[in-house]
Amino acid sequence: MTAAVHPAITDPAVRAHLARLAAQAGTIPSGATDADADDATRLTELRANPSWVRLPDDETLESIDLDADGLALRLYRPRAAHRGTLVFAHGGGWVAGDLDNNDALCRALAAATGTQVLSVDYRLAPEHPFPAGLDDLERALRFAASGAEGLIDPALLGVAGHSAGGNLAAALALRAREGLAPGIRVQVLLCPVLDAPDPSRPSYRAHTENLPLTAKGMQWYWGLYVGDAAGGGAGGRAPAAGGGAPVVVPVEAAPLRAHDLAGSAPAVIVAAAVDPLVDEAGDYAGRLTASGVPVTFVRRAGVPHLFLVFPSTPARDEVLAQVAPAVRAAFA
Repeated sequence: MTAAVHPAITDPAVRAHLARLAAQAGTIPSGATDADADDATRLTELRANPSWVRLPDDETLESIDLDADGLALRLYRPRAAHRGTLVFAHGGGWVAGDLDNNDALCRALAAATGTQVLSVDYRLAPEHPFPAGLDDLERALRFAASGAEGLIDPALLGVAGHSAGGNLAAALALRAREGLAPGIRVQVLLCPVLDAPDPSRPSYRAHTENLPLTAKGMQWYWGLYVGDAAGGGAGGRAPAAGGGAPVVVPVEAAPLRAHDLAGSAPAVIVAAAVDPLVDEAGDYAGRLTASGVPVTFVRRAGVPHLFLVFPSTPARDEVLAQVAPAVRAAFA
């Protein structure tokens, strides 16, 4: 990987941000995902990200730490009138992250939509592989459905997530559709992982270097999260490395492989155009629409994966403003 910013990243503020990072580090940062070090070393580097901080509350929003029988949560609550609650899963490839790494995004999402956001400190792989994180998100949704000691209206719930957290949110929406989890009114999927890595996808072939998330990085994350769960149980089939027999993938790890999406909660999906995941986000939006599910789909041109968590760029706020009406309508 070189220090050049990918030519498809044309958003001026995002490009300038990545150029600054490249000048500091000598390369476009993709975490430790493209490194050749052992997994333990790479995980330690990822989990020690100094940019993950909790911002101070202000006149528009307060944050409240909660506990659901040992599961740490943080409720972001607009001080003005608000309606509905989104149970939120942070990004980090299922292997990194905590309540701080998407703190700024949660605050922006709550402010833009006028909803509460309940962020979940779910268990991480590889110590706790699939479906541990998903099960924790369901625990949080059940806590919200209990009313969270009067802080949450249990009749006005949704799920949301960023990146790997978008995968968890989509999978939990499928559980809710099946009656296996409390009912929800909306699913907000921000640059989500929706399928097993597929090197044959055009978006995987096009995004292999000089990006915050590369095709190689996505495959590394997936292997740590799903691990031995692939290869058995109900699911769709993913291409095998080296052209071998297809691998059975659990649908709850790859929601795009669900046989039927009818009856799912209305969806809000955001995709970054310069991202290995952009094709599957578009495919999922298309399948939901074909199944009669209302979908708001925003494909932001000129930006890579993680653009929603970059500081000092207007792209995040512009996209959240685009999707906010659909979230508010779901809770009307």
